[in-house]
Amino acid sequence: RVRSLGRQAARGGGAGFQPSDAMSRYLAYSEPGATQFDAGKVLNERPRRRLPVFLVGVEAEFRTYLRKGHYKGGSAVCCGGRFAAGQLWPNSISTITMTLAPGFCYFEYILPQVLPPPGDLQGSFLGASQSILGVVILISFTLASFVNPGIVPRSEGIPKEMSPNYLDMQNKPLPRFLRINGITVKQKFCMTCNIFRPPRSKHCSFCDNCVLRFDHHCTWLGNCVGLHNYRYFVCLIYSATLFLIECIYVTFCIFDQRTAASYGPQADFLDWVTVVSQDATLVVFLMYCIFLVVAVLLLSVYHSVISLQNLTTNEHVKNYYKENPFDFGMMSNCTQIYCHPERVVAEGPDNVKADYDIHPSYSEDGSYDEFEGR
Repeated sequence: RVRSLGRQAARGGGAGFQPSDAMSRYLAYSEPGATQFDAGKVLNERPRRRLPVFLVGVEAEFRTYLRKGHYKGGSAVCCGGRFAAGQLWPNSISTITMTLAPGFCYFEYILPQVLPPPGDLQGSFLGASQSILGVVILISFTLASFVNPGIVPRSEGIPKEMSPNYLDMQNKPLPRFLRINGITVKQKFCMTCNIFRPPRSKHCSFCDNCVLRFDHHCTWLGNCVGLHNYRYFVCLIYSATLFLIECIYVTFCIFDQRTAASYGPQADFLDWVTVVSQDATLVVFLMYCIFLVVAVLLLSVYHSVISLQNLTTNEHVKNYYKENPFDFGMMSNCTQIYCHPERVVAEGPDNVKADYDIHPSYSEDGSYDEFEGR
């Protein structure tokens, strides 16, 4: 199944097949028949922009694999492969509970205390912005948690196209080398899925899937973050950062108002501390917000930096590249990640070049196993 789809992607078409589909373009780099570096296949057609996978679904052959009875991974998949949930309990359910409960208390009891008139969310910029950010957080969290991150179909067995010369003593396929943007990287064979892992993919041990453009497995979401839900994850941490900063601002405003009401305009810092100590619930809420804002702010900065470099978390943490073959400059990198995730490379055609012989441009110390994992 996956081999057939990869061959169609490399040829640029087929019956009922759209060569511009995002997931299929990645599989063009995973054909089991290796191609000599000097005779690679060039896919000149740029992938067409696709609507989000939760709206239009995945391609037909991916949908076939993700049907009940065919799918062999560890996630719960539904709606023709549009949605996939990893660990609903306790991961996703716990995060939802720890988010909705404080959020309800905030909108019901805390925020109205600083709005003119009290309780009118649309009567001020603060109330309106908090409402909008709250909706954005709920939507982006739902999409990041439950959209199919990019599950790659498994093959029934080791590809028959594999030459015995490229099998080890246990009849397991040897790793091979891909040439991307003039840089050679190692591509390993996934013995669980029986495929050469597509570029930037990894087999997640939690979800038991190979995932396209694997970034990381998020414990709080209970799902992998990959090709199809990375943008929603980034939107989630950005919007959460802004929302929590405003929450902290609102909490300090309440303390200031109470201090002025109790001690007048001449109140000092000790008076303010006295007022703060009288409301333990609000103090706990403030500490909760400070803890979360530090976490999501650091995440926001981190993902901004790696996006500019066109790296995934997995690639950055493991220091995969001495030279990053996917780095085409900050503007092109961000455009690819957030506007054109269907592209494997940000600029130019896809040159599909693979070989089992090490190319002189490969350095064991500078181009690590890009597809390390199970």
